[in-house]
Amino acid sequence: MRQPPSRVLCFTRAPRFSFLAGVIFCFLLHSPSGAQITSAENLGIILGGSKTPATPNALTNSAPAAQSETVFEANPGPWGRLQCAYVYLEAPKSLVEGFPLPSPTPRWTLPAPAFTEVSALFLRAGLSQPVIDQLLLPQNIVKSDSVVHMLPPLSVLESLTPESRSIIYTEFSKYPENEYLVDPVLIIGTSVDEWYRGSKLRPEIIQKIKKLSYMRGETIAFSDIPALLNYAASDSEARAIFKACTRTRNLMVRLILDRSSNAEEIIKYWSFGVGLRRKDLEPLIQSILELEGVDDLGISHLLPALARKLLYTFPGLDMAKHGVMPDCHWTSLNFFNYEPHEYLLDARLATSQVLENFTPVEPPYQYADILFFLDNTTGDAFHSCVHLADNLVYTKNGRNILSPWVIMRLEDVKKVYLYKGNGRVQGFRRKDIAAEKAAQASE
Repeated sequence: MRQPPSRVLCFTRAPRFSFLAGVIFCFLLHSPSGAQITSAENLGIILGGSKTPATPNALTNSAPAAQSETVFEANPGPWGRLQCAYVYLEAPKSLVEGFPLPSPTPRWTLPAPAFTEVSALFLRAGLSQPVIDQLLLPQNIVKSDSVVHMLPPLSVLESLTPESRSIIYTEFSKYPENEYLVDPVLIIGTSVDEWYRGSKLRPEIIQKIKKLSYMRGETIAFSDIPALLNYAASDSEARAIFKACTRTRNLMVRLILDRSSNAEEIIKYWSFGVGLRRKDLEPLIQSILELEGVDDLGISHLLPALARKLLYTFPGLDMAKHGVMPDCHWTSLNFFNYEPHEYLLDARLATSQVLENFTPVEPPYQYADILFFLDNTTGDAFHSCVHLADNLVYTKNGRNILSPWVIMRLEDVKKVYLYKGNGRVQGFRRKDIAAEKAAQASE
């Protein structure tokens, strides 16, 4: 990107999350040298040194080993003892019923020029020539204006190996018309069986999900919701299947408080290290320490008001009144606020917020640092989340209404967003907090 003559911020449009590219211009505009960013290397200079992108994980058709611990303790630290438990959220029935179910006919949509290369893609994915011929039969192809719709027969779709499916779907996910390929169901850190263990899906449906799944980086992905609906026995089961596909794994976290707890250290950590919200936290933590029979506190009580309100919930339809749903950046930049600042839905103003109020920081991250996932080439921020403690983050993974506000391990969030190996994480801290902590350290 190059800076326009008017020196007004420019933004690139990513499919879902992108606004921070303009921040990079601003850091330079306000630097003594007045240099302009002309390459990805300059981004590394501004943010503290370029990083070598990770090597993408080799494709495998085996599922990750199921997480053996559903309840565990985070690593100890100034945040205290944190007990974590994996739980699964599904969108409420009232929300799901407002969505029209997709057609049960599987569909792949490609630009007309890309369709001319589809035979080579299928060969590269290991499909046999008879299977390719069947996919390209005239009755399975619909041409419309500048796009081509492929309607793969269900039997062929189910016959694909996980390796073939991964290669084909990775290529077709480049086109936003393939919504379930662009945003698949992601089964993170466990198996399909474990993921749906507590759901109301019939075992036969779960087996179909396993058969139609593939690997995206280190994560199991499932994109064939339309195909799965062919096995629904009724309209109500079809909606139950769709509801189960909104399933999200997150962490319920509790702070363990007993006579061995260092109350002062814990209060200092959760008041951002500089006393913010200390008046709210100190009485609560001290009262639990004094109370017999109660030895823990839900982490939501430690968070600022808005994050406490949103955690473990799905967006309401009323949030669409501003014309766009809240995303990860709105979530991260509103973390400190009592009421949401809706202007942060605007990319230009959100960029200004980061520029004016935050400064880049390196690990180890501290409570309330915002972690931006940056593209190594363009500098775009395609995701952000808030660091809580140890490796736990507060995040909303998507702008859509079926993405809740949750707590996850940072390494699991990386599996969602850094699977291509072309991005990195950069921390940002509020300037006032960073300055006060620096002053404390110099005393």
